[in-house]
Amino acid sequence: MTSADARSNGGFMQTLVIIASLILLISGLILSIVGVINPSWQVVDIREFRAEHHHGLWLDCTKTQRPLSAENLPIHNDRSLHCTYKFDQQASDVIDQNIDDEDGSSAAAEAVHHQFFFWQKACLACIFISLITGGLALISGTCSPCSPPCALIFSILTFIAFLASTVAAIIFFFAAHRVDNRFVQGLVGTYEQTIGSSFYVYILGTVLLLLSTLMSIVGAYQLLNKSSDNDLNFAMQDFPPMFHNQRTRV
Repeated sequence: MTSADARSNGGFMQTLVIIASLILLISGLILSIVGVINPSWQVVDIREFRAEHHHGLWLDCTKTQRPLSAENLPIHNDRSLHCTYKFDQQASDVIDQNIDDEDGSSAAAEAVHHQFFFWQKACLACIFISLITGGLALISGTCSPCSPPCALIFSILTFIAFLASTVAAIIFFFAAHRVDNRFVQGLVGTYEQTIGSSFYVYILGTVLLLLSTLMSIVGAYQLLNKSSDNDLNFAMQDFPPMFHNQRTRV
């Protein structure tokens, strides 16, 4: 194999590594978005209300199953999601009224979990940073095969996206296991919230961001190493020879 063939094969492998890193990055970002959109971060089945509550980072939903009053009529099973936004002012006012209700007829203790907590805002802020840096990394990654500095920027941005995603997952995990967030008080019983599918989808996206970061580091190292070798070869070619073979006449 000639040196030209070796350089061509090395360039193909470097491009392949960058492409694999971009595919992992896109997949991780898509899973992160799916996880954020889905409200099933915490799920609790409140049997006394015949309702399943899904508490998300910015969206809360409820699935109800309530029997009708007449004996001969079948059970009305409504499995559709009825959702409210945490930042909706009208919904917030209703939650505040339920919390202030002291007669116990509106499940005020459960209404507390529909508030927009600071730790949820912190999670969303970290996820926003992760998605923005991931998008910028995607742009720089497309230029990486032709530009070693872009490969370095791609690696740095991908690492920041992974780091911000990890911080968001850690904040949620520890906040979800706090006693006041883990258990929901009904009228007659206490129910434990479980971590829902949205969190695991988001974790899978974070793992893909980690793999993308590792692949981008490998690709950036190869491209920068190749660039330094080319610069060295150009410098040696431009360097004038120290000795000249000259024939002397006798």
